[in-house]
Amino acid sequence: MTKTNKIIVVVVLALVVLFGVGQFFASPSAINPASNETTSTSSQTNPAAPATQIIAYIPAMPASSTPVESGSCWTNSIAAPFRADAWRCTVGNSISDPCFQIPNSTSSLLCNVNPTVTDATSTFVLKLTKPLPAPDIPPGLPAANWAWLVQLADGTLCTPFTGTLPITATGDAANYGCAPGPLGTDILIFNGLNTSSSAWTAEIGTIVETTSSLPTIASSSTVPVATVWQ
Repeated sequence: MTKTNKIIVVVVLALVVLFGVGQFFASPSAINPASNETTSTSSQTNPAAPATQIIAYIPAMPASSTPVESGSCWTNSIAAPFRADAWRCTVGNSISDPCFQIPNSTSSLLCNVNPTVTDATSTFVLKLTKPLPAPDIPPGLPAANWAWLVQLADGTLCTPFTGTLPITATGDAANYGCAPGPLGTDILIFNGLNTSSSAWTAEIGTIVETTSSLPTIASSSTVPVATVWQ
């Protein structure tokens, strides 16, 4: 073998070694880009929202420290219209709705209930100054999407309006009023609760006054409903 041939062989062997090492250490994308695309792509799906907890509220016997007021009730609750034991009551010039009959008692009710806390300072016992009227609840089955208390996924509590509902220029009715938002603006739930799946949702927003006779919705969004009390 001539000197020139020896040089050619050495160069060829060097290229083979370098080529093999390069292939060995090459990334999958350098070898097969299509394969890399397949292996690096994963399914990005949002986890399903947890089912809304639906609680049939039963008033508990109040603690001895619970304040006691005197008053009367003249009709069934507007906030909890499908319950024969829920009432709309007055204490002086103030209206409480709903007030729930305490089990095994015909003369005491529990008003301003907040079942999310055990020591709600607003809750009080109502001692009746006159007997309750006969129950008058809507005929037929209760609506599927009603609740006298709603807790959104972020913990915000909402209660139904028991008077005139706020109506927007587009005909959207606010059924619930919620705790004030971060800017102190009242949050509202519009058009009831969406119960089309086990995870209920609510359309929330605020309303802004306009030059027209009716306000419009601002900052609207759809949020999960964590718990409802019926």
